[in-house]
Amino acid sequence: INVLSLWLHLLQCAGSPVLGYLAAGILIGPYGLSIIRNVHATKAIAEFGVVFLLFNIGLELSVERLSSMKKYVFGLGSAQVLVTAAVIGLIAHYVAGQAGPAAIVIGNGLALSSTAVVLQVLQERGESTSRHGRATFSVLLFQDLAVVVLLILIPLISPNSSKGGIGFQAIAEALGLAAVKAAVAITAIIAGGRLLLRPIYKQIAENRNAEIFSANTLLVILGTSLLTARAGLSMALGAFLAGLLLAETEFSLQVESDIAPYRGLLLGLFFMTVGMSIDPKLLLSNFPVVVGSLGVLIVGKTILVVIMGKLFGISIISAIRAGLLLAPGGEFAFVAFGEAVNQGIMSPQLSSLLFLVVGISMAITPWLAAGGQLIASRFELHDVRSLLPVESETDDLQDHIIICGFGRVGQIIAQLLSERLIPFVALDVSSDRVTVGRSMDLPVYFGDAGSREVLHKIGAERACAAVVALDAPGANYRCVWALSKYYPNVKTFVRAHDVVHGLNLEKAGATAVVPETLEPSLQLAAAVLAQAKLPTSEIANTINEFRTRHLSELTELCETSGSSLGYGFSRTTSKTKAQASDASDDNQIMEGGGTLAI
Repeated sequence: INVLSLWLHLLQCAGSPVLGYLAAGILIGPYGLSIIRNVHATKAIAEFGVVFLLFNIGLELSVERLSSMKKYVFGLGSAQVLVTAAVIGLIAHYVAGQAGPAAIVIGNGLALSSTAVVLQVLQERGESTSRHGRATFSVLLFQDLAVVVLLILIPLISPNSSKGGIGFQAIAEALGLAAVKAAVAITAIIAGGRLLLRPIYKQIAENRNAEIFSANTLLVILGTSLLTARAGLSMALGAFLAGLLLAETEFSLQVESDIAPYRGLLLGLFFMTVGMSIDPKLLLSNFPVVVGSLGVLIVGKTILVVIMGKLFGISIISAIRAGLLLAPGGEFAFVAFGEAVNQGIMSPQLSSLLFLVVGISMAITPWLAAGGQLIASRFELHDVRSLLPVESETDDLQDHIIICGFGRVGQIIAQLLSERLIPFVALDVSSDRVTVGRSMDLPVYFGDAGSREVLHKIGAERACAAVVALDAPGANYRCVWALSKYYPNVKTFVRAHDVVHGLNLEKAGATAVVPETLEPSLQLAAAVLAQAKLPTSEIANTINEFRTRHLSELTELCETSGSSLGYGFSRTTSKTKAQASDASDDNQIMEGGGTLAI
């Protein structure tokens, strides 16, 4: 009872579900209470947790956004894997005295990071859309591809190999065949997904059978995973591609809701199996070796990622934060080292020590992420120059949103976009507001939104829309004018102080103007009328009638001026009137707030 009480206290202090699952795995595993002894059988099921996680990540991305990250996926990702594997392999060979094949496996195995743990930590901390979050995800995506090469390489460099060790011709043939199989599998998933997914889901949705809808989603996930597994790729990569294709359909939100219970359960089981592989007794008997290896792994990989990140244009702070997330080992190291033992490349004792180092490094990932945030808060925010936008910081963004002004309105819009993982960049001339945004790991920069140079540095030529929510009417006008003149592809949505200001913004090139006083005034009036004991239906009718009358006046003004002032109501006023006449329940007091009325 005392042991369980202590463990529960440790779980509460962990600050992350990942740490809790790892600790629970140690407790119930073969090196703890031995409740579960066959860890290998458990891992076979738990791997589907990573599959569902990558599927969910794919749902939150898009093909266009992924293509904009190719510089970091194939550039930074390949550099990280190759350089880290080479450095660790040389240390294992010349410092630790390992044979050549063992050094190759150790270098490549430890170069990889944990996709499951890192992405889970990023999601928990709300950093998935941050600069270091995007860079980290890009590297992890390439690492999933690199696993294929490593698993093909291990049997070929085994002393038991029929080729008698490293056979370069055999390696080239095996890798070439794997590349062809991978290309065929990926092409089949993408082509089949784009042709079949939408019509199949549309047909199921028309039947309104939730069970069939969920079952079809599970079939898609498992089918694509098994297809890539048969092609020699990781199952998680197939699931990621399926999620990416479903993200382009209108069913993505329902699919995401359906898989959430499976993902959480299986991912938790995966983290527990990692904890089951950690032997506390082995840690105590080899404490100096394990701690020293762990320190070299974390510090060394972080330094290498920082150096390579700088070469690819990432700021030093973002590179440090990405390096700390990528520094721990990953789940594929367990697979690689286990296969190396089976092939006679390394001893079981060495693999047990490496399992321990990798497991502990994965367990401390949440604390490393917190350390990166602490470093950023200490060094990044005290210098205004570090808050300025840098072109290399946003060159991977495509079809993103520009938020001009990070005040109360801008912060709410940023929060909504961040929750849906929609890429955006915010600008403000208040260093305090920028500091607030950076403390929340949001891409907020110090700069004048009316400056052509500043807009270029945040990729305005690739943006799809801009929200202008500056406090000063003159600043709003100047920003809209600059966007309209230099970046006409960007749709601009602006808040106006009054009708005159709105018309001026329309003339400057705004796509649509929103009166800032109308909806807050109506919502406040609804609350006052409710306090005055008026019936809810009467309140709703009163509010909607006033809105309709006010917008009708705006519409007449719009027709005479050729403007779209007032959300573009010249095109939708008739619909608004029809909706207003049906207002009869409690919810329509809230529906009177602009969005649903539109």
